[in-house]
Amino acid sequence: MLVSVETFFHDALLSALPGDVDVATGPSLGPAADVTQLVEVTAASLKLALPEGEDLTARREPAFHFGVHRWRANGKQVDFVLPEGAVGQVVEVESPPGQPLRRGDEYLVEDRTVRFYRPPAQADVAVVALLRGERAPGFLERAPCDIPLIIRAWSQEPGAADTLLSSALSAALIASTGMGNLDGPASNGSGVRIRLLRPSMVLVGLARGAELLHEKQFFRAQAEFLIRGELEQLVAVGEPEPTGIIREVRRA
Repeated sequence: MLVSVETFFHDALLSALPGDVDVATGPSLGPAADVTQLVEVTAASLKLALPEGEDLTARREPAFHFGVHRWRANGKQVDFVLPEGAVGQVVEVESPPGQPLRRGDEYLVEDRTVRFYRPPAQADVAVVALLRGERAPGFLERAPCDIPLIIRAWSQEPGAADTLLSSALSAALIASTGMGNLDGPASNGSGVRIRLLRPSMVLVGLARGAELLHEKQFFRAQAEFLIRGELEQLVAVGEPEPTGIIREVRRA
């Protein structure tokens, strides 16, 4: 999940910074010896709020087998039909990905068709549907969580790190207003799905300094944020029960 958060802001910063400035994600390594300017995006930890009392499983609900289906869109179509191999009922729809829609207000489901009142914008991945199948051993759990995020700018020129951070800070705050649900890295076929739901972000601090790296003086400026949301863990163990289809009924 930390990688997903970093990737979201990495992509937002790329378009806001000069093309010759590298944007790195992950634990801070600082600039390499041959780099004069660098911006880092680091989400180093995720802290879950534990339930009250001694029962750590108090928030767990029954699990279900699930599937995810994605469609591309041409900007005109309003009907999206599930293929024959897709198993389960549509319980959530996002368009664009990460932005949940209201059933009945923005779309409806008729049999195996997701029908929009307005066509989704053209994109290679424009619509995402979560399919809910049969009950399964495992659990579904949602818990509040906090993720500290740091955006750090480095430069060998005095004042340049502050300028870089100013651009990065603006881009990050703008991106945060459209921050939707984020999926953790998928492990296909594992029966596990982790999502960050309804995240919001606030700026909590600014800092600056200087460090000697590779026998060179680097100036550093950083913005510290706090992302708060709800972490959903769905663990479905085992294979779904086979479903038989009655093709014909004959009277004896």
